[in-house]
This record gives sequence, C-alpha cells and structure tokens, in this order.
Amino acid sequence: MIDKNIRHKKAFSIVTAIFVIFIMSSLTALIMGVSSKTVKSTTKQYQKEQASLLARSYTELAMLYIINYDRSGGNCLETINASFGEPNNLYTIKTNIKYIGNKQLLLDCPPNITQDWNVSNPTGFDSSISLIIDVFVNYKDFDDPIDRNITFHRRTIQKL
Repeated sequence: MIDKNIRHKKAFSIVTAIFVIFIMSSLTALIMGVSSKTVKSTTKQYQKEQASLLARSYTELAMLYIINYDRSGGNCLETINASFGEPNNLYTIKTNIKYIGNKQLLLDCPPNITQDWNVSNPTGFDSSISLIIDVFVNYKDFDDPIDRNITFHRRTIQKL
C-alpha cells in the first residue's frame, strides 16, 4: 500500500510540473508578443517624429537660404535636396520652393503665381513676395517586410 501512494504522488507531481511549465511558457509567449508590438510601435513613432523634425528644420533652412540668396539674373533657389542618417542615408529630404507675388519684386525669378500690378508705389500684398515651401521626407519603415517607403510632407506658406 505504501508503494501505490508514492507512485500516485510522483505521477501527480509530474502532471503538475507539466501544467506549470505550459502555463509559464504561454505567459512568456504572450509577454514577448506584447513587447515586440511595443518596440515596433515605438520605432514607427520615432521615425515619424524624426521626419517631422527634419521637415520643420528644412523649411527653416530654405527660408534662411532664400533670405540670403541673390535673386538677380534669374538665379533663384527652387530646390534643396539632402539626405540624413547613418548608415545608408535613412532619410531623403527634397524641398521645393515656389514664388508668389508681384513680377516687379520677383526680379527675374520664374514665378509660379504672379500678378502684373502696374503700381508705382506698391503697398500691402503688392509689396511682398510669398513663398510656398514643400518639404518631402522619405524613409523606410524598419519593420515593413515589403520594404516600402513612407513620405512625410509639410507645406508652408511664408512671406519674404
């Protein structure tokens, strides 16, 4: 009789151990899945925020270049291209600049939207040049199995 009780206790201990191992492995798999999704979400959020900051800084860089650029003789700044990030230039930035305003003020820049006001002393909108600055930031999603590009676009209208 003593031998049968010992056998039952050993069998029960093995079943309990297998059950505990199964529960622990299921719990570990669940935690790993949630952790993986959190890392992917954080990476995606970081990349989008980085693209947003790059777009903002290249908008300001375009304004800085335009303010100090000699527009006489048709020498106008229309694009700024750059890349950012190591390795392999993770972000590609393309900035397009369009000029809006009075033809007399634009000098020889190729205007995109103009009005030929014959005003000898321009005031208000007639006396200013406006800019449309489009910044496109392209980057690849690290977790995308198809390896597609994502484009972040920022458009700014600015008076010069």
